[in-house]
Amino acid sequence: MFKPGAIPKQVTLRESAARILLAQIMSGELNEGEIYSVAMVATNLGISPTPVREAVLELADKGLLTVHKNRGFTIPVLTKPMMQEIHHIRFLLEAPSTVRAGMQLSDADAAELRDLAEMTVEAAKSGDLVNYVELDREFHGRFLSVLEMPLLVRLIMDYRDRARLIGLRARLGSDEIIEAAKEHIALVDAAVARDEAALARIIANHLEMTLKRSLEGC
Repeated sequence: MFKPGAIPKQVTLRESAARILLAQIMSGELNEGEIYSVAMVATNLGISPTPVREAVLELADKGLLTVHKNRGFTIPVLTKPMMQEIHHIRFLLEAPSTVRAGMQLSDADAAELRDLAEMTVEAAKSGDLVNYVELDREFHGRFLSVLEMPLLVRLIMDYRDRARLIGLRARLGSDEIIEAAKEHIALVDAAVARDEAALARIIANHLEMTLKRSLEGC
C-alpha cells in the first residue's frame, strides 16, 4: 500500500504525499470506509506527519476523503449509481471539451503532449502506479489547458479524480492498460490532423473504457 522511498525529490513532501494518496484512492487501494491514521501513513512513507496531514486536508477539501477528528480519514463509499453519474458528467464536460481543445492545438502543444503521452505509455508498461496516474492527469489537464478556461478544466479534473479504477495497480503492464495509454498518442495525432471525428471517437472510447473499469469494482 504505502511505500517508503516513493516520494520524488523535485516536489514538496505535501505534494508528494497528496499524489501518492490520490493514486491510491483512484486505484481503489485504500478501502472505502476503513479508517487510516495520519501517523501510520507518515511512518510508511518515511516522512513526518505534518505534510501527510496537509495532504489529507487538501484531498478532503476536494471531497476525495473524509477526515475524522483525532482518528484519521476514510475514503467515501461510491455506489454504482454514483459512479455512473460521475461518468455521465465526464461525458458531458470532458468529451466535447477535449474535441474543442484538439482542434486548437498548436504544433508546440502537440510536441509537448506527445512527449507526455509516450511517458504515460512507459509508465503503464512499468507498473508504476503513482507515476502513471500523475502522467495521465498531467496529459489531460495540459491538453484541455489550450482552451484557456481554467474553471472548466478544474471541474473536469475534479470529476476525473473522483472516478475509481479498482485494481488498477494489478492491471498496469497489461495489454488493456497499455492500449488505453496509447490512446493519448492517438488523440495528439488526431489533433495534429485536425480530425474532429477521430478526436470525438477516441475520447468517447477512452471514457467508455474508464467507466467499464470503474463499474467492475462496484
